[in-house]
Amino acid sequence: MSPVWMPDIYTQSSRKETCKVKGVKMKPYYQDKWITIYHGDCREILPQLPKVDLVLTDPPFFMPAAHFQSRIKWQRSWGDVSILGIFWAVILDATKLKETGHFLAFCNGDSYPVFYPEMYRRFDIVKCLVWDKGHVGLGRIWRHQHELIIAARWRESFVNINGKLYSDVITANATPSADREHPVQKPVECLFPLIEPVTPDNGLVLDPFMGSGTVLEAAKKLNRKCIGIEIEEKYCEIAANRCRQMVMDLIPDKAITNPEECQGSLSVSK
Repeated sequence: MSPVWMPDIYTQSSRKETCKVKGVKMKPYYQDKWITIYHGDCREILPQLPKVDLVLTDPPFFMPAAHFQSRIKWQRSWGDVSILGIFWAVILDATKLKETGHFLAFCNGDSYPVFYPEMYRRFDIVKCLVWDKGHVGLGRIWRHQHELIIAARWRESFVNINGKLYSDVITANATPSADREHPVQKPVECLFPLIEPVTPDNGLVLDPFMGSGTVLEAAKKLNRKCIGIEIEEKYCEIAANRCRQMVMDLIPDKAITNPEECQGSLSVSK
């Protein structure tokens, strides 16, 4: 999950532009046989990618509007969430899914109703999954123990259950804070049951908010290819290091690790 996105008119960003002009081949930050990482704004990169079998991501879903002490007497309104809703619509429209594809995104009880209308109008079926973290966390009265996953697909979307039973409640212990390389890093065990039943062998997975690269790791371990996009370069490097280690451990393949010397193979000329 990346930092909260705000429209460009509100930011003065000095970020490195990795691919701004359509039709120009993109340079991966990292690439091996299974994984490609791009450093940049996913709104600019997504339109240049090929269609994928699955989008599995943990987007910035915390509410951008806060009610401070000076506003407590004013009624909250749906307009408070408009920035998050616009952001999510932009991401959905920029993403290229195969006609048999699935779209899964982590969220919480506040952001789920914002994400839902945008996905409802674009897909045939929208379902709520629950990740049970196995223990209680912060909160008042009812303390946090879960996150939601909004899962969207079409009637023609691919299904690969092979006789297995997949629950809509996934139980996996959260990654301990001391072991995280990203503030909201997910455990890889939580992602296996999200990827396996909705993608074919050697299918293509996309995470446009890559963070430290846990989706990439899970996809590779299931023999799926994966594309990751991340706007913060420090997390690109963390994810690339994870991928390098997997290459050394599992596949005797030479990885491309210098973004200045490699050419992307996933761009579309227009």
